[in-house]
Amino acid sequence: MSWTDTTLTTWGRSRFARAATIAPSDEAGLRAAVLDSHARGVITYGGGRCYGDAALDDGGQTILTSALNRIESFDADTGEVVCEAGVDFAALLDRVLPEGFCFPVSAATASVTVGGAFANDIHSKNHHRVGSFGDHTSWIDIMLASGELVRASRDENADIFHASLGGTGLTGTIMRVGFRLMRVPSRSADAEFRPLADVDAMIDTIEASRDTHDFLFGWVDAMATGKDLGRGILELGNLAASDEGQVPLPATKHIRVQPPSFLLHPALLRRFTDRRYRKMPPRGRTARVHLYPYLFPLDSIVGFNRVYGRRGFYSIHTGFPRATQRAGIVAVMEALTAARAGSFAAVMKPMRGPGAGLLSFPMEGMAYAIDLPRRKGVEALHKEIERITLDHGGRLYIAKDALMTAETFATMFPRLDEFREVLARIDPEGRFQSDMGRRLRLHP
Repeated sequence: MSWTDTTLTTWGRSRFARAATIAPSDEAGLRAAVLDSHARGVITYGGGRCYGDAALDDGGQTILTSALNRIESFDADTGEVVCEAGVDFAALLDRVLPEGFCFPVSAATASVTVGGAFANDIHSKNHHRVGSFGDHTSWIDIMLASGELVRASRDENADIFHASLGGTGLTGTIMRVGFRLMRVPSRSADAEFRPLADVDAMIDTIEASRDTHDFLFGWVDAMATGKDLGRGILELGNLAASDEGQVPLPATKHIRVQPPSFLLHPALLRRFTDRRYRKMPPRGRTARVHLYPYLFPLDSIVGFNRVYGRRGFYSIHTGFPRATQRAGIVAVMEALTAARAGSFAAVMKPMRGPGAGLLSFPMEGMAYAIDLPRRKGVEALHKEIERITLDHGGRLYIAKDALMTAETFATMFPRLDEFREVLARIDPEGRFQSDMGRRLRLHP
């Protein structure tokens, strides 16, 4: 087969891989690519929006899903859609939104592929109402290490379905997905933006709003300390009944050059986040906004991942159970303050319960995530946040992870042994491999 040597990276730009790549366009080509993999193994690469090394196989082979990009069917009566794994959310939204449908769950960027959404069991700022992507997936067709294309669902090959959901591509290459869309009354959302003075106000308001709002998402001023610790702007939203009064779509911004590193100095970051917080009127504001920028805020700035400089950044995405969420999040914030770690991207959002995947991230409680420039000291800070998360019964999201240890992972994900049992049965030779899989020792 004709493989091409390629350098790949992912959204965080902190990890790179030199791999032989191929982009099959049909079942026969996909099977041939899987069976042609060598000792270093093969992994699948979709939209490249994982933050860490889940879709990288340095020195190995990588199957690109860019040519598996067909929407095969869409039922406008039921909302059931079948599409190949390489279809991204932008292409699908263009097809279904005019018919009155939208994704029940989306990532912060429309460049995520359907296959990647399932393989990482993505969740969004409406998780407290609708769950994660797997909760709306009916079935997948997945190419196993043997070259067999298998249909897996909750009723058929259920062990493969649950291992593949959130399994980051280690069970095989997903070829197509059948899932249910959500009917929407308009192309708009009614959004409220409310400034909150500290972490207690943020958590309390989120908890009080779980039953009244479809969307809850808190931007946190990660540079605030003392009595202002955890202050931020809470975004509360519901689907709008109509498009009347919708504000104009914002202009897309572009980051075409690498910003100088001095812009990431804590003093400058503190000025930026303070200005953002104080710019919001004390009583907040409301707006009827288009669903696209509302669901995909990262797409409003093309090249956003360049803002952290040439070395890239790490995203630390924690989740805490409801009983310890306040103490856990405060402890993480205090650790960031003690380390003088600077960031303008920290977010908080509620979760409703566990995902169906063996390695799914969500749990009932609260998620807190922060992006940090890749610089001296951040690895030690990550270890401290790992410890805090473990001590409070939480876990880290592997779709964004690049630093977690295998020991930490095994403690955080109690169904790991079940996952390994499935891998041992369907891929005994370890044909599907990734840098993350080796780092976390996910194979038996």
